[in-house]
Amino acid sequence: MSLLLVCVSLFSGEHHRLMKTVSILPMGWLDKTPPQGSLIFQKRWVMLDAQYLRYFQNEKEVYSKRIIDILSVTEVLNVGEQKFEVVTRNRTFLFRAENNSKSVREEWVSVLKETIQQRRSSMEMSLMNFSFTSGQHDSGVSLISKQGYLEMNGLRSKVYVVICADRVFLYGNAEEHSQGVGITYIEMNVGTVKSTDKRSFNLTTFYRTFSFLAESAQQRDQWVEALQDCVSRSLSSDVVAQKIWAVEANQRCADCGAPHPDWASVNLCVVLCKCCAGVHRGLGQSVSKVRSLRMDEKVWTDNLIQVFLLGNNMVNLFWAANMPPSEALHPSSDSEKRQRFVSAKYCQGKYRRYHALFGQQEALNKALCSTVQTDDVLETLSLVFCGADVNCYTGDPELPSPVSMAQHYGQILQVEFLTHNHNTGRSLINQPSAPFIYIFSGCIYRSGTMHLFLATPHLGHVLYAHSFELYHDSGRVYLFGEDSSDKVKGWIKAIAKALVPSAAEDLVCWPFERVGRFRYTEGQSHHSPLLGWFSLGGSRLLLLLHGADRVENIDLRKIKELSMEQEAGAVVLVDGGRSLRVEGDRRPDFQGWLSGLQQGSGRGDGPLDKQQLTDTDVPVIVDRCMSFITQHGLKSEGIYRRCGVNSKITALLFFLRHDPRKVRLSEGERQVDDVANVLKRFLREVGEGVFNGHQASLPWLHTTSDEMSERVSQYQALLHSLPRVNRATLGAVINHLYCVQCFADENQMNMHNLAIVFGPTLFQMDGTDNSAGQVVEDLIQNYQDIFNVTPLPAPLSQISQEVSAEELVCKVLRRRNIPPQQGDYWSCFLVDNNQEIERPLHYQEQVLTIYFSLGKDCHLVVKKNCYMEAILTNIAGRVDVSRNGLIKFCEEKGQRGKGTFSRRLCVLSGLSLRLYKEVKVREDGRRCSSQPERECSVHALKVYCGIKRKLQPPSWYLCCESKNELIEWLATFMSLQVIIFL
Repeated sequence: MSLLLVCVSLFSGEHHRLMKTVSILPMGWLDKTPPQGSLIFQKRWVMLDAQYLRYFQNEKEVYSKRIIDILSVTEVLNVGEQKFEVVTRNRTFLFRAENNSKSVREEWVSVLKETIQQRRSSMEMSLMNFSFTSGQHDSGVSLISKQGYLEMNGLRSKVYVVICADRVFLYGNAEEHSQGVGITYIEMNVGTVKSTDKRSFNLTTFYRTFSFLAESAQQRDQWVEALQDCVSRSLSSDVVAQKIWAVEANQRCADCGAPHPDWASVNLCVVLCKCCAGVHRGLGQSVSKVRSLRMDEKVWTDNLIQVFLLGNNMVNLFWAANMPPSEALHPSSDSEKRQRFVSAKYCQGKYRRYHALFGQQEALNKALCSTVQTDDVLETLSLVFCGADVNCYTGDPELPSPVSMAQHYGQILQVEFLTHNHNTGRSLINQPSAPFIYIFSGCIYRSGTMHLFLATPHLGHVLYAHSFELYHDSGRVYLFGEDSSDKVKGWIKAIAKALVPSAAEDLVCWPFERVGRFRYTEGQSHHSPLLGWFSLGGSRLLLLLHGADRVENIDLRKIKELSMEQEAGAVVLVDGGRSLRVEGDRRPDFQGWLSGLQQGSGRGDGPLDKQQLTDTDVPVIVDRCMSFITQHGLKSEGIYRRCGVNSKITALLFFLRHDPRKVRLSEGERQVDDVANVLKRFLREVGEGVFNGHQASLPWLHTTSDEMSERVSQYQALLHSLPRVNRATLGAVINHLYCVQCFADENQMNMHNLAIVFGPTLFQMDGTDNSAGQVVEDLIQNYQDIFNVTPLPAPLSQISQEVSAEELVCKVLRRRNIPPQQGDYWSCFLVDNNQEIERPLHYQEQVLTIYFSLGKDCHLVVKKNCYMEAILTNIAGRVDVSRNGLIKFCEEKGQRGKGTFSRRLCVLSGLSLRLYKEVKVREDGRRCSSQPERECSVHALKVYCGIKRKLQPPSWYLCCESKNELIEWLATFMSLQVIIFL
């Protein structure tokens, strides 16, 4: 059995180096020109490559402080014995070799001169008149797609940003750009771009996030689009595009005629522009399989490229044979017209050339089997998209399908075309007649004639007060209406019962909004989907999965994840440790399902019972904020009384209300006071409040008995009258405030001070009525009696706030009358309820802080440490505190599972843990590697023994081969953490 170590840490990519696309020449430490008014040289890490001389703050930085284009350098001069100057058109940079080394200086000067000469020769040969950063060829074709000024977070003044080819350059101003001296450049093959506010957007790489602010929302959109195009260019290749563009007809879009189309539908055999490809993608994979000529290189086999060499003109002899000029699409056509045209051309086959055998299914199939034996792919395309069945039986048991027959006759292009159309073709063109008879008054329903999907009944639709819709699995929609609500409900119930199997009758015996059958998959595999029945109403989703004998009931408010796959037309639900992916198959009713699921999963602008909830019925927003305060703010002086930054509070509350499940609150990114004010603002503004409305809150404010015991009884009765979610939320908030006041000596927030703040907040009042504060103070003071919770476990209720894990262990042993024996090693462990993982606390860690920050699935245990004796023996025999070796590694990827284990070289030494992917063995037999794949500080680690799935990322799993190996790693971690605590 393998033993596992789980290392949970905050991973930072800043320690990784950027992979360079050009060969690196010299690099090293140099002293740079002192800043103005200073006599002290600055030590900088300097790098030279074929295009730029750059210097950095240190060798671990990825982005430079300055970048100097080699072509902007006019001279390199020796100065004195150790210094040299790099002279540009408008500025001179003075460098000094480290340790006053003359030989180092000479080496730099020599290589610089040689690099400049090579660069100039290269540019003369390519007829470039300035530099790569200038972005101009002599031919006048610009490499720059956009340039201009932007505000950048962290700098006082604006920066001049230039998007050039597949890089983004930052300059202090436009003059620096023209001189070839800038700040840094960003390789966009590691970048993503996302709008964050009305005028702001982020450019995120593995190593840093650059935040920019444009002058208007329109300019922001222009910058985002230009940067996203730059990312696409950096990840793309022109190899496939150039081959397909070799046919002149493929140099224009098959639908609108736009030049240089770089997308294609691999099953329809047409080359498309970006705009038309977007419309094709909206039709779904069952109609048009859209792929990029630049980015999907693996799709483009030699055989598929040969199919496309037929050319758009030849393929359009079928698809557009009967298209009138008045209906032709143009590059400037708007999206609505483009949508109508593409749908008419490919879904309805409006302009196609009808085959002579159209409508004769048997003859079409026979002709297809004959044609695939030849090289006439155009004829095959015509047959398939006029109704021939790609999967028909050929009549030959040895070659049962057209694909096998084409393979037998060596027609590889036919095989390629048929493979991409094995589930399309007939479904695109044929419009089946509907044997369903319906009228609006006194409907006739014939059960079993076709599969139907029932949608929500809705009011006031077209002449009738009440109506409902039925969706056929072919995509057709039937609308029924009646003036009587009872008649509509009766029809809905009768049709729904006729649709669903007997085992799924529970799906229609409640006030549902939608019921239907969908394909779904469970887990990570999306292969072999099964059919299941689903019923949706409000925040409940009922489902009967394939092979199940009972209906499942899912509370959408409590699911762990709800994500939409818009391109694939699917939705993913993660609930109770499992992942369920429901496929919409591009049905017209699925958008309604998506909207219903999103509404049912919780809205941030609704009352408490409409919010996303935890398993204990507490809104996720409230739970996230209180957990963050508990972990990072219990000792913060004036917590909940101090004001945060209003803009950050507003932004965070917006994101939490939009989808709190996706918001992660981390100490480095969020301030305690900001999160505290988000919690207060939410409780003050949430619909109906915690006490379920103004009228329901009045009895709480009128508990006037002088006897505390009577008031406690009144509070208990009022508490039980609250709805379940309100009751759980109030209990969670008061429990949190009870924990906060336990640290009043440090945070200065006793019961009375907290009541002053939270009285008006919870009752949503203006603060002029003191009774609200008195109620909250009573609730905190009598928290255990009113909410019927157990007190702090002994001896935690009797210890001070500063007690350490070592002191707690001693207290527990004395209380239990357990005398310590020779060789016994007792420790305090943090253990989860399922006993899957545990962490021995360092003997100096403060226990009370850890206890209050525990989640609902963890507790503290004092027990013998079975590994301690072996660990101490291991430590005693060591000379240095470090360890390295191969170990199995896996990283938690998110709520939908983690990756697989793979071997890594793990190096634990000094104050860091490093993991290397590529390991080389030197001649002396020692392992070495250039750069770590992962790295984090030891002080940021929390080391657990065991394994538990679904830990919140970032989490690392390290798997040992034996107990001895586990002990050696634990001993190293313990030794280093002891050093840190000391």
